[in-house]
Amino acid sequence: MFWLGNYKYLLYIVGVSSLTLILFFWYLVWKERVITRLGQGIEWEHLIKGSKAAARIKQALVILSIIIFGIVMLRPQWGEQVRQVTSEGSDLLIALDVSPSMLAQDVKPNRLMRAKDAVRWIVESLKGDRIGLILFSGDVFLQCPLTNDYAAFMMFLDSASPDSIYLKGTDIGMALREAYRVFKNKRLTSRILVLITDGEDHEGSAEEAAGLLKDMDVAIYAIGIGSTSGEVIPMLKPGVRADADNYIRDNNGKLVKTYQDTSFLKKISGYTGGNYIDISNSFSGLHFILEIISDQQKNKYGSRIIKEPREQFQIFTFILLAFLSTELMLQERRR
Repeated sequence: MFWLGNYKYLLYIVGVSSLTLILFFWYLVWKERVITRLGQGIEWEHLIKGSKAAARIKQALVILSIIIFGIVMLRPQWGEQVRQVTSEGSDLLIALDVSPSMLAQDVKPNRLMRAKDAVRWIVESLKGDRIGLILFSGDVFLQCPLTNDYAAFMMFLDSASPDSIYLKGTDIGMALREAYRVFKNKRLTSRILVLITDGEDHEGSAEEAAGLLKDMDVAIYAIGIGSTSGEVIPMLKPGVRADADNYIRDNNGKLVKTYQDTSFLKKISGYTGGNYIDISNSFSGLHFILEIISDQQKNKYGSRIIKEPREQFQIFTFILLAFLSTELMLQERRR
């Protein structure tokens, strides 16, 4: 089976190669015109032009070299090779707040969408690490167990919404206890919990649950999102997108405002040896989490046999070098 390793860049590589060929042909036409004008009516015109046969061969070699270079960049593959792969990495568990307060629009487009973008940014930077997803509101649900299948994880992440959990509210303590349960069932040496929330906790059991994770040497990295000055919450209607003109009100008809509780998030993260990061305006702080993951002791999850296409670009690279060497050694003009 024939395959191109860099098929994603096919249009770019073909475009650059085609442009290079066009420029080379333009150069040949310009060169021919200049030499003809310089040598017109003079006996030594054949000395300026040199050997036409050698010139044509050199031109053909350059054209073929440009084409082959494009083929090399596309990384042609055919045949099959079998190799053993050992999976290793850290275990990263994401606890994502999907309570109605995460629909607040003090962060554009809203807190939940920005939180999802942050998770995607983290996942795209992982290399072999396992990742899992916990959703929590007034209840908690393990949306995706720890896995190396990032595509499957992304599908679970995309489907996360306030409708994912029926019981509304925010119980961070329950989310931490669920993380403790997941980590307790795994014999791991490198475990990280990333808690993404606006920090509002309605139950008050988070500190006790954080103690369980601390005893297990699991650090909590709290990612806060939202303003500290408060923001109203768009009302979520079943089957209808949130309407910015309708907001949640209390029993007295007053608008309910949601605030990011930064002091609380700093407290539980610092208690477990983790850190607090705010992503309301920038994802720059997420680099710190990636550095922590890369510095952690890696776990071996076992090995497996995989079949993959065999790289064949080396053949074309050898041909390319041969053509270029021949072109350089070939004399176009007479001494």
